[in-house]
Amino acid sequence: MNRKLHLAACIALGLAAGQPAVLQAQTGPTLEVTGLLRTGFRLESDATGGRDGFALYDARLGATGKVGIVFDYVAGIEVDRREESIRLLDAALGFAIKDDLLRLGIGLERSGFGGEAIENKADIPFVERFQGSLALAPGRQLGLDLSGAALEGRLHYAGGIYNGNGSSWENDGNGFLWTARAGWNSVGELEFFEDFVWEVGASSAFSEDSALVALPLSLPEEGVANPVPVLTEFTGDRLSWGGNARVAYREFAVAGEYLRTDFSHSDGEDSSSEGWYAQGSFTLWAAAELLARYDSFRTAGGIGGSEAAQTTKFLVLGVNVLPGLVGRLGVQYAFGLDGSLAGQELALDGTNTGPRLADGQFLLNLQVAF
Repeated sequence: MNRKLHLAACIALGLAAGQPAVLQAQTGPTLEVTGLLRTGFRLESDATGGRDGFALYDARLGATGKVGIVFDYVAGIEVDRREESIRLLDAALGFAIKDDLLRLGIGLERSGFGGEAIENKADIPFVERFQGSLALAPGRQLGLDLSGAALEGRLHYAGGIYNGNGSSWENDGNGFLWTARAGWNSVGELEFFEDFVWEVGASSAFSEDSALVALPLSLPEEGVANPVPVLTEFTGDRLSWGGNARVAYREFAVAGEYLRTDFSHSDGEDSSSEGWYAQGSFTLWAAAELLARYDSFRTAGGIGGSEAAQTTKFLVLGVNVLPGLVGRLGVQYAFGLDGSLAGQELALDGTNTGPRLADGQFLLNLQVAF
């Protein structure tokens, strides 16, 4: 009861603080249509299932805009590749409590956890986010968040409370997911015009889960010699935390992120999972980008009859042509390290993902975003 009263008080306080702004003069609504189409081709060895052929990675359509000078909205759908159906991706309303310093949002949208997890899909340099982000970051959730920016856009911060079960329309229990994030960029929003840029960020999340598909284990898969990471049901307390950093100097950039989740099972057993990546890139005449990434992910393992904790490691090399523009052509090749054959595939929030990393895998990516 105390927790529910605390939640109600937080919501009421945010609404009360925004009341003066709501009373300002309103203007006509605005509409901006957004979209993302990513398609390509992949080749894989027989040892990892031999999934060769053309693929549709993502097909998304959305709308953003404002109603008056206070309220904003975001709505979006995507084609669910596995179910071959249309799925709601974003549906949220918000308003500025204090200019850019504080915004209240309610609905379904990306939760403020992780570094690569909160980036737009069109902006990530490879076909898919790193394994740890897929398995451990909550991604899109239904709930309420407070976010803002200060110091000319250098400091960003966010905190939220969510149902914790992805895009489900209702909570599946009495528990909630709590998230918090803070980040710093050395130059603020005008990064394009600077020679040297650095940024750091840190995130945390906590939830009480009931039979939620959130526990990464290593399980056998037909056609693959080694066990592969799979998300399974979990009941108990889940604490996630991590940090990310990036440094860029003219054409050179290095970046990395570390995420970890500690699972306190309802039966008294504890386990943990972690993932991290390190990446370097070089841009040629603003027309091509050369990339190299080391991606490592360790499952919880040893729970409920699963295989022991397993680490899947990959070296991924890639080239993007016309990076940062509306259209992009990219290719990448993955090398499995220390016997790794196949990596994490499904995302924690259930949204579409590109092909999982696999040893000897070649991917072609054609992308248009607007």
